[in-house]
Amino acid sequence: MAEIKTGIFAKNVQKRLNRAQEKVLQKLGKADETKDEQFEQVVINFRRQESEGSRLQREMKSYMSAIKGMQQASINLTQSLHEVYEPDWHGKDDVMTIGKDCDALWEDFHNKLVDSTLLNLDAYLQQFPDLKTRVAKRSRKLIDYDSARHHVETLQASGMKNDRKIMKAEEELKKAQRVFDELNVGLQDELPTLWDSRVGFYIGTYKSVTSLEAKFHREISLVCRQLYEVMTKLAEQHSDKMFTIQGAPSDSGPLRLARTPSPPEDESPPESPDASSNHMLRPVSPGPPRPKSPIQEKMPIPSVVIEPASSNEGDDDRDVDIISPSAISDNGVSTENRTVKHMSPSGGASGLPEDFLYKVETMHDFEAANSDELELKRGDVVLVVPTASVEDQDAGWLTGIKESDWLTLGVAAQKGLFPENFTQQIE
Repeated sequence: MAEIKTGIFAKNVQKRLNRAQEKVLQKLGKADETKDEQFEQVVINFRRQESEGSRLQREMKSYMSAIKGMQQASINLTQSLHEVYEPDWHGKDDVMTIGKDCDALWEDFHNKLVDSTLLNLDAYLQQFPDLKTRVAKRSRKLIDYDSARHHVETLQASGMKNDRKIMKAEEELKKAQRVFDELNVGLQDELPTLWDSRVGFYIGTYKSVTSLEAKFHREISLVCRQLYEVMTKLAEQHSDKMFTIQGAPSDSGPLRLARTPSPPEDESPPESPDASSNHMLRPVSPGPPRPKSPIQEKMPIPSVVIEPASSNEGDDDRDVDIISPSAISDNGVSTENRTVKHMSPSGGASGLPEDFLYKVETMHDFEAANSDELELKRGDVVLVVPTASVEDQDAGWLTGIKESDWLTLGVAAQKGLFPENFTQQIE
């Protein structure tokens, strides 16, 4: 028994040595190599198909995991509603039933996806390991065939008279060719067939996923509609206990301008309000004091404030009350050129906005999602200015003006929001 094992081991070692020697000779160009370019392309397609199938399996498992996560999140949300629902509230039993139906729909959706998609995908990928092993074995047998062929050619070229040795080498060549042909013929038939089957498999997989998902959304939308109707009736039951936000405006109509008297002259001048793109007041620091004319010293200067317009559509003419440049004061003196003061195009003494804080440089591109945000590219320099309303400002966001826009447009340059962590302070 030991001698048999030793003989098999020695034979395998000799095969590996012969293959290694043959590979070296082929790479050095001292021995020709048998090639089948058509089969090599088939193998490339096979490896690509295996890689694509493995990725689809990973993504499908991630999709299933996300569905289970959504199911648990839905359960938690429903349980939170059950905890706050009082026994005397309308539809308490309905709310409990709706929660169970919702959970059942998620569970059914997940199970059907596993049965119709994931299991089929696993079965599809189980074909590849065996074929992959046979492709590797074919490559080894092709090297054995080339080695045996070169050995026969060497003996024949040497003019050796030992017919027995030549006959043995020829027998080894025939044996190597027979083994190679058996593997090659099978793979030549199976690999192209497997490659063509991927089309139907992908079609069936995605049709199954989309049809199950469409059915799930239809059914769960009905359940959500039932919960909406229960909440509507609950609102009717407790119409005197509606939640309202204190201080919220009663309408969302357009803004209007109204005249208000200015404070006494001995007080500090008022800041000029500036309406931003999100309809919030944005304070602007006052510029350098200007010498007052005799008229300005004797008369109060009207200022402009912004307040919500009335919801009455017919009062548009009265709501928009803008100070005319030709308005006449009580003592008959013209108030022409009395307009709200804005920053000059040149800004402050340093050529920057008067409320300039510091500069930052953009480290990453930022694409604006809203009209009140800046569109930034890497390397852009932004002039940071105070935010209009600190209470409404989200953490991690700044307000600023692109330096290039400021140098070109002056006070007409867009002022907008941008994320602080996309930038680096430089000044």
